[in-house]
Amino acid sequence: MENAPIDLRGARRWARPLFATLALVGLSSSCAVEDGVEDLDAELQIDGQPLSEVGEVLSPETPAPSPHEGEACTYNADCPAGAPACVDNLCYDGSDGDPCDYNSDCAGDNRCAAGTCYDGGVGDPCTYNSHCNEDAPYCSDGACSAGEAGDACVFNDDCASDSCVSGECSGGGVGDPCGYDGDCSAEAPFCASGSCSAGGVGDSCASDADCSESSPLCAFGQCSEGGVGDSCNGDADCAAGSPYCSDGSCSAGDLGDACLYNDDCSPAANYCAFGYCSEGLAGDDCEINIDCSPSAPICNNNDVCSAGQVGDACGYDGDCAEEAPLCSQGLCSEGGEGDACDYDNDCAEEAPLCSVDVCSAGEAGDACAYDSDCSASAPYCSNKSYECTTGEVGSPCTLNADCINGCHANLEQCV
Repeated sequence: MENAPIDLRGARRWARPLFATLALVGLSSSCAVEDGVEDLDAELQIDGQPLSEVGEVLSPETPAPSPHEGEACTYNADCPAGAPACVDNLCYDGSDGDPCDYNSDCAGDNRCAAGTCYDGGVGDPCTYNSHCNEDAPYCSDGACSAGEAGDACVFNDDCASDSCVSGECSGGGVGDPCGYDGDCSAEAPFCASGSCSAGGVGDSCASDADCSESSPLCAFGQCSEGGVGDSCNGDADCAAGSPYCSDGSCSAGDLGDACLYNDDCSPAANYCAFGYCSEGLAGDDCEINIDCSPSAPICNNNDVCSAGQVGDACGYDGDCAEEAPLCSQGLCSEGGEGDACDYDNDCAEEAPLCSVDVCSAGEAGDACAYDSDCSASAPYCSNKSYECTTGEVGSPCTLNADCINGCHANLEQCV
């Protein structure tokens, strides 16, 4: 008689413990079975499967895993503590970027905006500063911003520096953009031509107001101390110690300093001669009379200042003063009796004749060499005495020409 398989489905209550035990202890189908099962070779089955195909110990059914982020849900209650928000039938933890319907769908301080959780970081949408976190605390034009230099802004209070310039936050440092001094920091407090500047020597400027106390003058678009040698466009570009702008450079205008005009020189050396400041005193270089001071007002032919007084060097009468108006033998002279001369015009009216190299009136007894050295009142120059005579009786002579009527040869007197 063929062994028939035993169907234990009708006896599941007692059979499962039995065969679970058999499986645990490793019994085969050849083992004896109690309760009247006579054929030891019978093939045992559980729920229609041979016992030999049952590969594990049967145990009560394990519950499904708990839902986590991304798992399906219907209500928040379907989601675990780690992902407590049910949005669009999926569980989320409400972190930055997760979908949401309400602020309560978002974690911590995150908020729900336009269906997305945001943590208020850079670029996140916002309406108020309170919508932004500490890393991007400024709500600028609808987006959270750090408010650092270069970040977009609409108002000054969109920036950490409280300075919004041309739609960007400015740090207010050297070279940062600005609209006025208030946009600049203490290290670069001047807004010059749209950029913050320290206002130091060489820094860009549009006016003196763009420069610091240490270099307070704006010259040629750069801050300057206005000291000797600094560039200038006028006296206003120069400091008190070098107040004259001479040929594009600040100068003290002292003796020997470069100049173009008298105005480039100080009162102590206020004459500009040959490109240098001069006192204009006697002997100082000059080109024209205005290069000379009142004490030596004449620029003579030697290009030096002179008083033009008796004995001063001259080249012509114009080099001499009224008190000694005649230039004779290279020196100013009064042209009076006995003054040196070369020609009659070196002599004054009271001694108009240049006789024997001195000025003479040509009167009787005055030295002469020729009759022309004598005046009309004593027209004869005696060859005996070489003095001017009247040529009258008794006048000394050696020649008839020395006398009106002739000369007595033995007496050597006019007759």
